[in-house]
Amino acid sequence: MDLYNIWLALVIGANAANGREIVLGNITPKELYEKRRSWIEYDFFTVKQMERALTVSIDTAIDIQRIHNINNIMSINYTDEEYPECFKNIPSSPVVLFYKGDISLLSGEYTVGVIGARNPDRDGLKICGDICSTLSQNGVTIISGLAQGLDGQAHTSALSSNGKTVAFIGTSLDKCYPAMHRNLQKEICEKGCVVSEYPTGSDGYKAVFLERNRLIAATSKALCVIQAKERSGSLSTAKRAEEYSKQLFAVPGNITNPLYDGTNTLIQLGAIPLIKAENVLDFLGIKVKEEKKQKSKKLNLTQPEQKIYDALGRQTKSTQQIFEVTKLPIVQIKALLTKMELDGVIVSKSSGVYCKK
Repeated sequence: MDLYNIWLALVIGANAANGREIVLGNITPKELYEKRRSWIEYDFFTVKQMERALTVSIDTAIDIQRIHNINNIMSINYTDEEYPECFKNIPSSPVVLFYKGDISLLSGEYTVGVIGARNPDRDGLKICGDICSTLSQNGVTIISGLAQGLDGQAHTSALSSNGKTVAFIGTSLDKCYPAMHRNLQKEICEKGCVVSEYPTGSDGYKAVFLERNRLIAATSKALCVIQAKERSGSLSTAKRAEEYSKQLFAVPGNITNPLYDGTNTLIQLGAIPLIKAENVLDFLGIKVKEEKKQKSKKLNLTQPEQKIYDALGRQTKSTQQIFEVTKLPIVQIKALLTKMELDGVIVSKSSGVYCKK
């Protein structure tokens, strides 16, 4: 069936305005291929789609299928049992989805979208990490877009908490964007699921990232926006969520910080203020699990992280004081301090100093 899924994806394209009509038509891709010369009998196909049905060669699909088989890329269409019901109720339903990982996660009982700024500040990263860790530890699957910034943090925090996560990407599965998330994408494929509307060989372009936003919104029982500027892709996803009658949560922030312009506006328009993960868990009807206190926790630190950890001792220290002890580059120290704080190893104080947690 993958062969005909690929062919149909090439013919219909992503985010088709008549996607829902095609999906509800419930005719398998193989049947559509066999009847391609009589598509004019169906009132839900466009003229361009009917033309492509006659010009897109099955040989092209065969070539792509070979690559998919080598790379373990799977596919589902709207007639498959695994196809999520949530996609059948949106105007531009995806006719075919390509994926690597556990596709059943898309149909889970507790799925929450977590999105935000591409260039968040330290507070945004910490808020996102804390919220996603708690949600994951309570059985919530984190849905996001694998983008730079808070999307990546959302996925990373879910995996670090041994939770599940789904990434909708705006490229085909043989590519990775941004390249810095190549290892993260691979880990999500192994422990969660990475999903795309695009068969191998499809060229990515800016608009596709807006197209995939509708899938994040449709899959999520609730959508959380951590930080967002006044104009951003996160707000386009939030708009989709509202169209699909999904509950919106947004983190309130300082009105002088442009990273909270978008979230503050969402709250003004009716989104629930997101103060802590329990706000979302209450909405989902999940009772928060009590954390088990551990007498000791073995830290898995890299050699530079261990130097910083040892340098802190039992006192609070500034970045300069840590530099004087470790002799590590200041830039590296700052980056590692942020990472260690997100990992829950150290704590930053308002005075700009750090201490062990």
